[in-house]
Amino acid sequence: MIDNAYGANLLKGEKTTLYFRNGLSYKKWLKVHCKSGNDDMGVHYLKPGGIDYTFSVHDNVFGGTLIWCTLSKGPDYKVSSRFDAYKQNKDKPHGKSYNYLAKDDGIYHSNLVEFKLHKKFDWK
Repeated sequence: MIDNAYGANLLKGEKTTLYFRNGLSYKKWLKVHCKSGNDDMGVHYLKPGGIDYTFSVHDNVFGGTLIWCTLSKGPDYKVSSRFDAYKQNKDKPHGKSYNYLAKDDGIYHSNLVEFKLHKKFDWK
């Protein structure tokens, strides 16, 4: 990667931060595994009431940044939901922050454009 004189990378686009929180009841743990075409962010286990799992990505200046995640719960983490957590869209503002809250009935989402949490995905 090439940096300009001020230290900013010329090949990096906008930065987006993704936050994942365990809002499951009854002391259930949450498993989070996110990937992109180039990177595997690894498997992370979130305990109930514990700290969020957070990471940031930079958009590809040529477009096409996509992050997909699988969130799993239950005995042996057999109940899950796989979804596109972030998909770059140059024509639509996204607020630079994507927040996901796992609850017993599904996965909720908000960002800096849409502040209110709304249910986005069901468990399967």
